[in-house]
Parts: sequence; C-alpha cells; structure tokens
Amino acid sequence: MSSIKFFSGLLLMALVSFAALSCSDDDDNGTNPTTDKSKVRAIHTSYDAPAVDILVDGAVAVNGLEYGESSGYAELNAGTRNVKVTATGTTTPAVIEANLPVEANKEYTVIAVNALAAIEAIVAEDARTPVANKVKIRMVHASPDAPAVDVKLNSGSGPAVFSNVAFKGITDYVEVDAGAYTFVVTPAGSTTEVVKFSPVSVSNGQVFSVVAHGTLDANDLYPFAVRVFVDNDPGNAFVDLTPATPMSNVMVVHASPDAPGVDLLLDGAKVNTTPLEFPNNTGYLQVDAGDRNVKVNVAGTASTVIDATLNYAADQYYTVFAVDSVSNISAIRLDDDLAAPAPGNAHVRFVHLSPNAPAVDITLTSGTVVIGNKAFKEFTPFTPLPAGSYDLQVRLTGSSTVVLDLPGIALQDGKIYTVFAKGFVGGTGSQALGAEIIINN
Repeated sequence: MSSIKFFSGLLLMALVSFAALSCSDDDDNGTNPTTDKSKVRAIHTSYDAPAVDILVDGAVAVNGLEYGESSGYAELNAGTRNVKVTATGTTTPAVIEANLPVEANKEYTVIAVNALAAIEAIVAEDARTPVANKVKIRMVHASPDAPAVDVKLNSGSGPAVFSNVAFKGITDYVEVDAGAYTFVVTPAGSTTEVVKFSPVSVSNGQVFSVVAHGTLDANDLYPFAVRVFVDNDPGNAFVDLTPATPMSNVMVVHASPDAPGVDLLLDGAKVNTTPLEFPNNTGYLQVDAGDRNVKVNVAGTASTVIDATLNYAADQYYTVFAVDSVSNISAIRLDDDLAAPAPGNAHVRFVHLSPNAPAVDITLTSGTVVIGNKAFKEFTPFTPLPAGSYDLQVRLTGSSTVVLDLPGIALQDGKIYTVFAKGFVGGTGSQALGAEIIINN
C-alpha cells in the first residue's frame, strides 16, 4: 500500500476531478451553502505509478485511473470535500485522506508527473474557451529525462510552434489555422529531429493540450510519446501522435551517354511519368528508409538494365547515377552531405562519368589545379570554394592538354553543386564530351 503514498495535497485536489457529475450534485454536508461551481480534471503521466481509485465524500467516483489517462472535467460544488485515495479495487484502508477546498468558477488541469519515487503535480489554469475560426493548442512537457524541446512544423528547420519547453513546462495556448500539421520535436535551439510525426488534422473551435510523456530510456516500458488531449468538454478524449515513417531522399541521374530514355521502378512501382533522358535527373525523391530495390528499365518496356537493392538511411540524401555505355551500364550511389556551406562559400563535388575519357584534372585557366587526377567513376567529396564566377578547364591529368573548357561557372553563396563529366571523347551531338551541373540544394 505504501507505493501509493505519493500524492500531495495538490494532486489530491486534482483527483477530486475524477468525480462523476453526480458527485457534484451531492450535498455540501451543510458546511458550504454556496452553489458556485468549478471544473477540474487530472491527467496521469507518472509513468511507473500504479492505478488508483478515488472516493469523494464516501462514494467511489472513479476506479482504476491508469497511466496516460485523463479524468475528464468534473463540475464540483465549491467548498470543502472529503477525498480518499485507495489502492484500485479497495475502499479501505485509505492511504491518503484529506478535506480539500474547491475554489469556485475556475477550470484547471492538474498533471501527475515524474517517476513514482519523485512524483509531483503541475497545475494549469485552462483558458479553453473555443475560438470559432481558430484552433487553440498548448504544450505540456511531462517527460522527466527529456531535455528542453522545440516543437516545429514539417522539419527540424521549420517554424517553431513552441520554443524551449522544459520538463514540467506548460505553455500558453496559441491559436493556429485549421488544417493538417506535421509536428517535429527537436532539442531546444537545434534543428536535429528527435521525432517527426505523421500529419494530424485539426478543426476550427477545437482546443488541445499536447503532452510529451514517457522517457528516453530504451530499457524501460514507457517510451517517449506525445498524446494530444482534447480540452473541449468532456476533456477525457485523446489521440496519440504516431511517428512518421522514416524517409530517405534519392536522386537518380541518367549519365549513360548512349542509353535510351529509362523508367525508374522503386520496389517494383514506376515512379516517373515520362522517360528520364540523358543527362537529366529526377531531383530528390522521398522514399521509405530501409532496404529499397531500384530498377532502371528501358522506357516503356520490362527490359531491366540496372537492378540494385541498397539500404537508404532515414533523413539522408543520396544520388544514384546510371553510368557507362549502354552495353556496360551500371549504377553508382553517392552519399550526399548537404551540410550548409560557411557564409561566402559554395560546396562543389566533381564526378568523372565520361566512359572513354582518361583521368583528368579540373584547373583554372592559369593551370592551377582545383581538383586533381580523377578517373572514370571517381569523385570528390563536396569541397568548399569561395562563391563567385570561375573559368575552368578539364585537362589530361598532369598535363597542359585541355580537353574541355568550362567558362563562366557561377557558384552562388550557400549553394551545393555536383559537376559531372558526361558524354564520350569524340562523341557528337548530345553524346559529345561536356559537363553537367546539378544544384543539390
């Protein structure tokens, strides 16, 4: 029985809210003649605390209130009420008994937080009157080992809805437009995504408390989660936000000079509506993270020229190049580090994808080597260069022989580029030796 002796007088006041409406119609036992009312509810987020029963003025009002539940709002007569807390399924002995005052004409949510050994209550006054053309939402941080957090829209770098909310913090309500929202939790001041949730839709006139609860400890049975309680009456409904399916980002580049247009199939499903032609790319496509099968088919046929199953990590970026002449076509995949360049810089990566070209240097017109000695299928990491305009040349490695001029290459501040050598030495038309530039961000 001692395991339930964690409720303070304040939390007992919350537990009065577990009373059904019938309790609010009981006598005040002659001690409090006022008929003014108050509304109170409690939410149980003390993750390892047991369920409890609540007796109000001698009657069992609620039994078995579990972790993660809300009592809903109960209307109570103002005055002093006798409250007992017992182990679930018993009426005696009372592990706690108190006569508690209930203040009139106010509405409250009292939240039990922290582990059983350190349980305490936090209290919010509920300004929950609906707004006809808006949605009201607030956040409660009830996860004891989680740091202060921001809640953002769409991504870790998106706009913040709530900022720097620490454990036991309760924000004011904010008003937002109705619609579908993708919420992302990050450490306060960071763009690193702790969890990204699937979109949730909200409607005008609704009022919500978004409660982060559980722990970050992978060894317990109470994982970090976010539960959205509906603050409109009766106040006990909720929906759990579900983590979004982890996504990865993949760009496919047609870099095989003599190959026809192609179709792209992801796990057997075609993803492009028109053939992808040399030397074009798809831009980044979002795919489910994990092992994904990518096929490249000759457009409009079932003839597969590339078939590769690779792992794509969540929130990462990749480029897959279809390379070489059509008779030897294959795929290479590069990891794309899209970390922002330092102010005043761009990032540039070079990939040698001309099948019959020898190893080359990329130089300034003065002969200064910018990128040295790259053979077919070799590549550089993204390399910082000062933003500006460059006249570049492609030279046979270690020589002054220029095989391709690249005048007026403009590198913008903050941009990230992939430059790849394309075509054949001696090729004509679209298959001529050249360079293609992709802006990765």
